Amino acid sequence: MRFRALALGCLIALSMSACAGEEVLTDEVTAEAHGAAAATKITASEGALVLTFDTLGTFQDRPGGRALVIEATANRYLAEVFSFVPDDAFGEANIISPRRLEVVLPVGHELNSILSGLPLLLSVKTNTGSPNAYTAEVKLASRFYDFRGSNSIWIDENVNPIYKVNGPNPLVYRGRADAAASALSVTAPDGSPLVARVDADTFNLDWSYSTLNEAADPHTTPLTFSATLNNGTTVQKTARLATRVVGLALTSGDPYTSFPQTVCTPAAYHCVHGAPDGTTDFSACGTYREVSRCMYSSSACEWAPLEPLALDPIDASALEPARATWNINTNGYTWHHMTSLVAYETPECTDEPKTIQGIIADLEQNDIQHQNYWGGSFLDRAGLANTLFFRSGYPDGTSLLGAVDGFAGGGDIQAWYATERDSCHNCTQNIARAVLFYPGSGLVLVFDGYYGYDS
Repeated sequence: MRFRALALGCLIALSMSACAGEEVLTDEVTAEAHGAAAATKITASEGALVLTFDTLGTFQDRPGGRALVIEATANRYLAEVFSFVPDDAFGEANIISPRRLEVVLPVGHELNSILSGLPLLLSVKTNTGSPNAYTAEVKLASRFYDFRGSNSIWIDENVNPIYKVNGPNPLVYRGRADAAASALSVTAPDGSPLVARVDADTFNLDWSYSTLNEAADPHTTPLTFSATLNNGTTVQKTARLATRVVGLALTSGDPYTSFPQTVCTPAAYHCVHGAPDGTTDFSACGTYREVSRCMYSSSACEWAPLEPLALDPIDASALEPARATWNINTNGYTWHHMTSLVAYETPECTDEPKTIQGIIADLEQNDIQHQNYWGGSFLDRAGLANTLFFRSGYPDGTSLLGAVDGFAGGGDIQAWYATERDSCHNCTQNIARAVLFYPGSGLVLVFDGYYGYDS
């Protein structure tokens, strides 16, 4: 708004010397600061302590060489500060006034490690208050800010660490820009990224750590984005890259409990190990540290927290057409009917191996659907051919099993099946129940019905 007002003032009084040397900006040209990059302070509190960091880090020459310096203030007099990562001292923390501290991270391995997603821990002890010993978790990241220029170029403020097979070092820092353009280039005195088109209007911006550091130091030097739009015009936008504090948490308890380390989640594991052969870019699977944890994991549950077995209902309406088809062809002398078909999912990582025996025990214990579990037999896939629901012929159990396989993912099946005589006047009728467990997907399906004939 300030720039537009300035332009209007110059147009009205063009002859005035105050406007003669000013750049006139059109409506297409703006200056922006948004999102996390617009915040100058970040605060966390615990017990008697309030800790506030300046979000913007500055590069300075220190006795040990070039370093990033971040500063914070406290509402209590400081007695001792110490910076570390799990099981290792890291960086240097100093008290610079009674209630002010700084953290110094040397350029190179230490700063790169924190930017890659390793949280920095800061021990803080105060002279007063109760408790008087705390640990802060400080997260740093590279962020664009101070955007100036054409609105035809949109620059994502985030620059995130990703895992990309790229020679001996898979750590890549990736930004993104959008422009409906035939070409986009990014230039800087030092630290220009590798620009690669993703789709019609999206471009990836990739840096190694060394080039990222060159682009961010000093943060006062902007990068220039130049795009040739699809209509043939050329536009520009500038943005500055800074290293910022983007996350802050505080605890008076055990920091290793309060701030657990990054683990390989089941979702990231399946994404990494399910990627096609030859995949080099794993950014879709998670952050650099999430993916790197999964690269050499032997199972999805190696790092994930283990849970007790539980059955959570899921939508099985996709199987309703198959159930309706199975129910047809009943006549007045013989009949069959499936009264319900319900599905459940189980936790992927459980504290005990998942088996059909454990699932039946869980169903019985929790009385899901208020049904009895009488006797019954444990079966494999082949044994299902001898059950009401999945036998071939009348009714058509083969087609039903095909639909269920498609829903649950196919593969091995562990099953349980039981029947029991039901009361029926001048006829013979049995009720039946089947439970199918698919170990590959962790899905459980429960079938209830009855069948009979006129006697």
